[in-house]
Amino acid sequence: MKCEEVESMMIDYIDNNLDEKLKREVEGHLDRCERCSDLLIESRQVIQLISDEKVIEPDNSLRANFYHMLQSEIRKSDKKNVHSLSNQFNHGFRISWMGLAAGIALLLSGTFIVLLIRSEAASSSEIKQLRAEVSELKKNTMFTLLKEASSSDRIEAVSYAEEFEIPDQNVIDVLVKTLNNDKNVNVRMSAAYALSKYADQDAVCDSLIKSLTLQQDPILQITLINILVERNEKSALRPIQEIIANKNTLPDVRIVARNSLRTLI
Repeated sequence: MKCEEVESMMIDYIDNNLDEKLKREVEGHLDRCERCSDLLIESRQVIQLISDEKVIEPDNSLRANFYHMLQSEIRKSDKKNVHSLSNQFNHGFRISWMGLAAGIALLLSGTFIVLLIRSEAASSSEIKQLRAEVSELKKNTMFTLLKEASSSDRIEAVSYAEEFEIPDQNVIDVLVKTLNNDKNVNVRMSAAYALSKYADQDAVCDSLIKSLTLQQDPILQITLINILVERNEKSALRPIQEIIANKNTLPDVRIVARNSLRTLI
């Protein structure tokens, strides 16, 4: 079971809504994956923080106050660099306060959107505005987490990018920079997969091809080759041929590259 599958089932797992087979598979993955285990802890804490809160139908004043609060926080984030805080809990794991705060904000925002939709006074423009503000909050959280020293925080940041239906150029540029420059191969792989979601854009596809010429790590080389071959990207032929011709290329990578040529030609 992959991380994405576990993440999609996390709330059902916490609520004990999975059948026994799926529950065992999720628990087996959690035993092996530190990132998903941390996400489980964070999710439980977020749910605990809001579980005792009473849901109130918003009146006009509550809606206005929420808009002002959210817009104020976004402006503050734009004006200065947000320093990420971390808390050490007694069971010995490190949790990113920024990630927790963003999780709470996004969850509350999502709840507010639902309440707005239910409200007869809600207009489509209000809902559209709030969704845009939530998207902006996600972007700011992503950019902040990418500055963290922890590779798990940076992987979490990259995962935010996959939630954007149409990411703006700033998001794409940050993902490309992460793919080519991050010191951790797992973070770079996450960036590659995030970019592959938008590879139908010519600029993104060109960035993946260029990155293939830069990568020296065999795992990244194979990952990018597979992404480009899956898209049947003919313009990747030349960099793949260069990888095959390079005497420093590992045998396993050369085998994958040769097989990809047969698919593309």
